[in-house]
Amino acid sequence: MRKFMMMLALLIFAGMQVVLAQVTVTGTVSSSEDGKPIPGATVLVKGTTVGMTTDLDGKYSLLVPGSGRILVFSFVGMKTKEVAIGNQKTINVALDPDVLDIEGVVVTALGISREKKSLGYAVQEASGVEMSRAANPNIQTTLSGKFAGVQVRQSSGMPGAPAQIFIRGARSFSGDNTPLYVVDGLPITSTNDYASNVTGAAYSNRAADIDPNDIESINVLKGQAAAALYGMRASNGVIIITTKKGKAAAGMGRPVVNFSSSMTIDNISRLPEVQQTYAQGFNGAFAAANSFSWGPKITDLPKNTTYGGNNYPGFEGQFFDPYKGKWVTPTAYNNPEGFYDNNGYTYNNSINISNATSMGNYSFGFGSTNQTGIIKETGMERYTAKMAGDFKMNPRWNMGFAGNYADSKIDKLPSGNDSWLFTVYGAPPSFDLVGTPYHQEGTNGKYRQISYRRGAVGKNPYWVLENSSYREATKRFFGNGYLEFVPASWVSIRYQLGVDQYTTDNAEYTEMGQGDLPTASQYPTPNNPVYAYVAPTGGIIDNYGVTRRVVNSLLTATFSHNFSDNLKGNLVVGNEIDHNHSEFYRSNGNNFTTPGWKNLANTNIKNSSYNTYNRRTAGFFGNLNLDYMNMFYFNLTGRQDIVSSMPRDNRTFFYPSTSLAWVFTELDALQDNKILSFGKARISYAQVGQAATEFLADPYFVQGGANSGFLTNGIVYPWLGVTGYKYSETLYSPDLKPQNTNTLELGFDLRFLNNRIGLDYSFFNQVAKDQIFAVPMAGSTGFAQMVVNAGEMKGIGHEIILSLKPIKMKNLEWDMTFNFSKLVNEVVELAEGVENIALGGYVTPNIRASAGDVYPAIYGEMYVRDSEGRILVNEDPNDPGYGLPMVGEFGKIGVVSPDFILSWTNNFKVLKDINIFAQIDWKQGGQMYSGTNRLMDLYGTSKRTEDRESTFIYDGYLANGQPNNIVRGGPNDALAYQTLYSSVLDALSEAHIYGTGFVKIRELGINYNLPKKYISYLKLTNAQIGFVARNIILWSELPYFDPEASQGQGNMTSGMDYMSLPQTTSYGFSLNLTF
Repeated sequence: MRKFMMMLALLIFAGMQVVLAQVTVTGTVSSSEDGKPIPGATVLVKGTTVGMTTDLDGKYSLLVPGSGRILVFSFVGMKTKEVAIGNQKTINVALDPDVLDIEGVVVTALGISREKKSLGYAVQEASGVEMSRAANPNIQTTLSGKFAGVQVRQSSGMPGAPAQIFIRGARSFSGDNTPLYVVDGLPITSTNDYASNVTGAAYSNRAADIDPNDIESINVLKGQAAAALYGMRASNGVIIITTKKGKAAAGMGRPVVNFSSSMTIDNISRLPEVQQTYAQGFNGAFAAANSFSWGPKITDLPKNTTYGGNNYPGFEGQFFDPYKGKWVTPTAYNNPEGFYDNNGYTYNNSINISNATSMGNYSFGFGSTNQTGIIKETGMERYTAKMAGDFKMNPRWNMGFAGNYADSKIDKLPSGNDSWLFTVYGAPPSFDLVGTPYHQEGTNGKYRQISYRRGAVGKNPYWVLENSSYREATKRFFGNGYLEFVPASWVSIRYQLGVDQYTTDNAEYTEMGQGDLPTASQYPTPNNPVYAYVAPTGGIIDNYGVTRRVVNSLLTATFSHNFSDNLKGNLVVGNEIDHNHSEFYRSNGNNFTTPGWKNLANTNIKNSSYNTYNRRTAGFFGNLNLDYMNMFYFNLTGRQDIVSSMPRDNRTFFYPSTSLAWVFTELDALQDNKILSFGKARISYAQVGQAATEFLADPYFVQGGANSGFLTNGIVYPWLGVTGYKYSETLYSPDLKPQNTNTLELGFDLRFLNNRIGLDYSFFNQVAKDQIFAVPMAGSTGFAQMVVNAGEMKGIGHEIILSLKPIKMKNLEWDMTFNFSKLVNEVVELAEGVENIALGGYVTPNIRASAGDVYPAIYGEMYVRDSEGRILVNEDPNDPGYGLPMVGEFGKIGVVSPDFILSWTNNFKVLKDINIFAQIDWKQGGQMYSGTNRLMDLYGTSKRTEDRESTFIYDGYLANGQPNNIVRGGPNDALAYQTLYSSVLDALSEAHIYGTGFVKIRELGINYNLPKKYISYLKLTNAQIGFVARNIILWSELPYFDPEASQGQGNMTSGMDYMSLPQTTSYGFSLNLTF
């Protein structure tokens, strides 16, 4: 007991010495340029986590522990400055501008803040202002062009539409290439829960739950070395999002209230050009209920034997419209233009309240996004709430939390085979799509639609919009809390616990009558102007969804030590556990009994399922940083992951990484250099793996019947109330191990003329071996495929960031940044005997990974060519395709990835109150299979099919090597163009490959800060109004459509367009108020 009391007394005495050793330092942080105070500047005791931000007057008051020797002052756009404390109690600091911010601090893996100049790998940052200034509600598409090495492949112009983001290309053939998102230190889910190929409606990425207005900054960790601390989850790179934190107004403790609002008008970015001469029909004759527009001239419709008014006294010059059931004057209609006659509207509103005191800071806010698409039945509603805080309980203990809630509803439309845009782009110019009633009258008339054609893709779009729905609704919470203990100035221990949980419910409904369209004989005629009765049948209701909960536990200990005046070190060790629990449900029914009742009880065939999955990853890691003379920076990282979704004997993996940075301008000979302000060379190497999403040791059963055709013929499960089961077609190799990606990165960062010119260059070579994918199996095995390790993919790329400040004057500043990316992704090899594998698409064409070729590639029917690669034409005069190209073998016909991407961003500051910004993106190269262009040619509605009278010679060669000289078309060959477009080229996938290069104004805007003398009486500290515009196409290789609209999701994105909703161009206004 005596010893215990002595120890307690010693501890109390030591604690009193610590308290007595503390000193309060106050002062003001200002700009050396104009002497004005800098609010929000960071003041930090070097080597500790003790620090704060200055108030609106640039003032601070900081309690410095006895071990504190140096204060570090920093602010975005300013050079960091260190000041020795000594005996000073008042320290005023003037920060110098850092034009290109090379000395700033960035957030790296696991939330560790590092000086930019110390990094041995490429990291790029964008501010929250850059992310929200164009009023784009979609965070993924907002990233376009803002980061070198980051490609954003968009899917469509639908509200809430997903996008596929590639950071330095793909690492996996057929697996997930989505980067990891980390929000305020918490890794969150950002992928799609369901896949979409060529049917149904696309599913939003869970990144759609993030409101760009909540963002303070975004950092992109591009290479494996930068992201290695996150382990295998970060094999595709990391996007680190820091949300807005607490700030104080003038005088510590006074809250800051910020309100922002924007409204944009959205309209279709490009309308296809359509022919306005020829009517519905085939072989030059009008035919009701026909899919094509290869009929007579519209002006000749009055001559038609059945429907022409010239054959009916009193109706000369008129035409009996079999769809309206009345006589009309023949007219050419531009149906796509008529259909897209509505504007979409997007409203963004957000409010944020924040405060900072000597004890900490807090921030909370609310946001809403209400978006109506260019088709009014599409839209997105998103409501968000956010709260965050960081608090200093005492000199040793800190705590904080961040929580985000999102409630979103997205109303979608299907695309691909399920799209009804077939009847928009394929509508004959003689058919009045807008003016014709879309349903009949009489018994069940509402469910008996009217369209100009039959078939699965003949649905009238207006009828479908009223009688079907596709809604995706998500409720989500993600957040974390942390507790930090700082027992000494050289050590801190931090524990963080976070959760990301959401439920997404999908409700899809299709009314009876969707496929019940009249035959030609059932349409009205002049002698019988009524529809024959066709009873509505069918109908589908499908309710399905997922609940996912991810719990993340993170424990870290950080140690720092100065070995000498020239050598400093920092060590981080820790443990992370990530537990993922998922529940999937589905209840669907087919064939309604009664129209108009949206209930499963109204269906004749019902089915349901429920599945749960659990996956856990545990990681142990260490990170060592050494700083020698502020010139050499060495980093060494190691992480060992244990994952449950792999075979029991292959669940543990170790991944090392290292980097070295040399700031050579610290050499005596280069210091105070007037030309080269800063220079750094860097090199890094890393290994990071990627595990399988699931591993099933034994074959398992799935719903369905036998695979043999004669056993399933005529049988649909459930059959007589019995649900059939069969073995899954997939096996898993018991030797499965994680894919391993090795990356070497070299680069340099240069600043010239007092940092007014900046040049960053990065070269990387990444090789992903032991790919995890399904390899086809022989049919005799009874299985279709086995998931194995095989193959190799490599990516070689170059990134250049050029920053310039051409003008810096009192009343005019001009900053510009060029982001250049060039990447070649190549599939080195697949499995033995496997030349290529399908990623998505149709039987033909489709998107594939092909051995020895760039990734991904487009496959389909090729032209027949000679040994020199020239297109050969058909020389059989008895063949309808005489003189036209011929269909060849199935093979590679296009490449999806671009040659390079270049983004040019400009910022102008005029008279200190006017800000103008513009971002221009140039994508060079890349190709797409345009199914929409193909179908418009097939149907004869595209502008290029309008000339049907001229003679032509197809651009090709004869078998003897001479240019084609076979003349087609003209009065004696009236069906030549129809044969070319609807027969020959329609079967040639290669004929519909188009370049997807473009130049567009991605963002354009102007903001004006109202003079304070006009707003001060409203208690406003700042008021800004602005104008914004987005997605203005200047040039595109792809005819008729925006090349950033495509079909499918994931790795096939941007490779195929098949009736996707077009992209939009937006114009609008913004308002920002600060109280």
